[in-house]
Amino acid sequence: MLRKIIMTALALLFYLLQCTLFKTLSLASISPNLLIILTFAFGFMGGKRNGMYVGFICGFLMDVFYGDVLGFNTLIFVYVGYVNGIFNKMFFDEEVTLPIALLVGSELSYSFIFYIFNFLLRGRLQFGYYFLHIMLPELAYTVIIAVLLYRLLLKINHKLTEFEKRSAAKFG
Repeated sequence: MLRKIIMTALALLFYLLQCTLFKTLSLASISPNLLIILTFAFGFMGGKRNGMYVGFICGFLMDVFYGDVLGFNTLIFVYVGYVNGIFNKMFFDEEVTLPIALLVGSELSYSFIFYIFNFLLRGRLQFGYYFLHIMLPELAYTVIIAVLLYRLLLKINHKLTEFEKRSAAKFG
């Protein structure tokens, strides 16, 4: 239960940071996608259920405050959390390349699906422009911020896991 409360609080905190601090720190109107970082991290570290839970919270926040259609971002984020949760069995603290590769895949998938449903289906066919001027800069900025935040999220996950083990030993 504590894990869900912490994940929800982190989703709210990352959403607020994304909407306030990182909007002012945007480079060429591009800001990092902190919610993808959080969804990826908890999916990868905690498994499918945790990834889907965080994805639901993050996507719901995006839909309520920014989305045109309620549920669009939620669905994408839930899928991102689920897919990253599949790789939970390969999770090791020291590994750096797999988390970065998963984050890159998550961000590109999110951006591509977002492009398809928000631009392509409306007749805006400038994918090259979108890819070079929006997707790649956002990807680079997100990866740079993720490298800094991943260790913090890893420590939070360790603390939660230790607490759950102590709690289980107390009642087990």
